Order: sequence, then structure tokens, then C-alpha cells
Amino acid sequence: LQLLEGNFPKGVMITLTPWEPGEVWPLVVAGLKKRPAVLAPYVTRPNETIADRKALNLAPVEDSVKGVYALRKANPKAKLDGSIILQESGVTIEFITKVLPKLDKEGLNLNIFYVSSAELFDLLPEKEKNEIYPESIAQKAFGITGFTKPTMLRWITGYKERENILHPFKGGWYLGSGQAEAVLKQAGLDGDNLYKEVKKYIERFKS
Repeated sequence: LQLLEGNFPKGVMITLTPWEPGEVWPLVVAGLKKRPAVLAPYVTRPNETIADRKALNLAPVEDSVKGVYALRKANPKAKLDGSIILQESGVTIEFITKVLPKLDKEGLNLNIFYVSSAELFDLLPEKEKNEIYPESIAQKAFGITGFTKPTMLRWITGYKERENILHPFKGGWYLGSGQAEAVLKQAGLDGDNLYKEVKKYIERFKS
């Protein structure tokens, strides 16, 4: 992904990074409508379960065509506990299924965003982009990606939080091969570690 993003004229190359099967076709259609020279979809594994977004209180799949969207918006009437931005299928499924339920039980008030296509987001009007993901959030948001750290830098603009971005190479080595759960654990991107890191972030956000 790092080799494709930002290395082509605007609109020529469009990458798609859905986190669950339900997003694949809306994103493919949205991408083709922009008539790029190259469309690069990073598709999810075929056996992934389609999320029950209504039951999970998550935004509908149609919102993914914006390129960046709020999976869940924080309650504006309550004190904000932070903003998290996710990218890539494996880490997002891990977060949604294993971390979010714990955070909900604790009553934490969080913005949760997902990056489904940097290029589709870039093609939106400036006003709409600022409404979806304002700079005020980017400065203090916590980033989690299953791709490389540089692919998250534009979404995390605060110096300290850039250093805290979770990504597969944060440990300083290449990961081994094997089942997804084992690889995520080796990368520190498994549910238990994600929960610990999110809680650390919330403490930083409050301080």
C-alpha cells in the first residue's frame, strides 16, 4: 500500500482497503465510477463473517465509499475519551470483535474511524473532508494499521501519537508466517494488546 499511495497523479491510482466483505463491492463500484487508470483493491479473506453493523452500532457499509468514515461517532454531549482511526481488515476485525465490546462495557465515549480508500477521500470536496475527519481530531487520534506506519502518517498528525501508531513492524522485525491469530499476536496487534494500548492512549488523551 505504501508503494501505491501518493506516487501517482490525483485520480490515476485508487486503492481500496475494506475491512469486511460487505464493503468490497460498494468500494469497487465507487472506485470504477472515478475511472482511474489503476484500481488496486485489497480484498478481505473470503471466509470472513459479514459484520452485523446495526447490532454493533456501527455505520452502514455505504459510508465506506467516502474513503474515510466514522464507524462510530462519540456522543457530542458527553466528555470525549479519544479518537481511534483503523486501517486494514485483520486489525479492524480484531478491534471490533475483541476490543470494542470491552470499551463499550466501560462506557467510554470514543470516535472510531476507518480508512477504506485514501484516494476516494482525496477526491471529496475540501469542506466534506474537513467535516468527516477534521484536523482537530487528526492531531490527537490514535492510529492502528495492518499496513506500514507511513500509510497512517497523514491521518495522525500529532507528533507524540505518530510515535505511538500500532503497525506490524513496530517491534523492529519482519513477522513469521502462519495462522492470522498467531501473526497478529507476534505483531502486538491481537485483541489483548490492542486493548492495553487503547487504554494507555485514553490516559494520554485525558492528561
